[in-house]
Amino acid sequence: MTATTFPQPATFRFPRMLPLALALLLMLSGCSSVRLVYGHLDWWMERNINKYLDLGGAQEDLLELRIDEFHRWHRQTQLPRYADFFEQLAGQVDINAAPTPTELDTQLAQIETRVDGLWHNTVVMLSDLILPLVIQLDPAQIDRLEENIREEQEESRKKWEKTERKRIKEFRKQADRWLGDVTDEQQAIIDRHVATTQFDPKLRDAQRQRWAQTFLQVLREKPEGYRQQLRKMLVDPQSLWPADYQKMRRQLRTQARQLASELLLSATPEQRQHLKHTLREYAEDFRHLAAQKH
Repeated sequence: MTATTFPQPATFRFPRMLPLALALLLMLSGCSSVRLVYGHLDWWMERNINKYLDLGGAQEDLLELRIDEFHRWHRQTQLPRYADFFEQLAGQVDINAAPTPTELDTQLAQIETRVDGLWHNTVVMLSDLILPLVIQLDPAQIDRLEENIREEQEESRKKWEKTERKRIKEFRKQADRWLGDVTDEQQAIIDRHVATTQFDPKLRDAQRQRWAQTFLQVLREKPEGYRQQLRKMLVDPQSLWPADYQKMRRQLRTQARQLASELLLSATPEQRQHLKHTLREYAEDFRHLAAQKH
């Protein structure tokens, strides 16, 4: 069985000012909709960036050029890597149909590292393209950015306050996507995972507020070396994570791997075939999109 996992939005997250989780959004999209979603990537990116940055005139034109450049780079260089990655995972589905929990946890950790690397490539490129635009913001635009970040954080807080039943439904949806219909045993695994997940939204909110305040302060004051400081905060937001938040993030990753491991170890032969087919469908979509010129 492959050591694939179910991407968790809370685990991989770009700084909230530019919430463009491109690779993960594609992985989380339904297979049939990947090509359609990717075809509207330019529009989607510009719309989301404009939710934070109050741009106008030449700034809007520059943003459009930078998004086009990012989209071209992502299509030509990253999508082939996604396709290779998913093909590799699909080829491993039947190699080891009965791994031990320890073997599977090791494989899942390796895949997590690979996803982190792909995601890091995207963050670096996007940061380098958008940061020159961000540092051009005038004081009024920075004030508006601060207000937009505050509103987004409040919205995110409300989303987390969903009932446990809704969170179970979302995990069930993800499991169905990769494995097909889940069994009663697998549903019980999901229920137990949601009930025991150790997540403190107050720690998350405090970390986001700290990041935003530091970023905005550097952006306003522009001390010596401020461009490098801002870039590091975009590319490596972990540099501002306090110890308690880092600990919680490690626990969340461990819990996510445990959930994936239990589901995969309980997968039926039919579910393994569904998983293999789904992975190859993604790979085919990525290769198709990479071959397109526009």
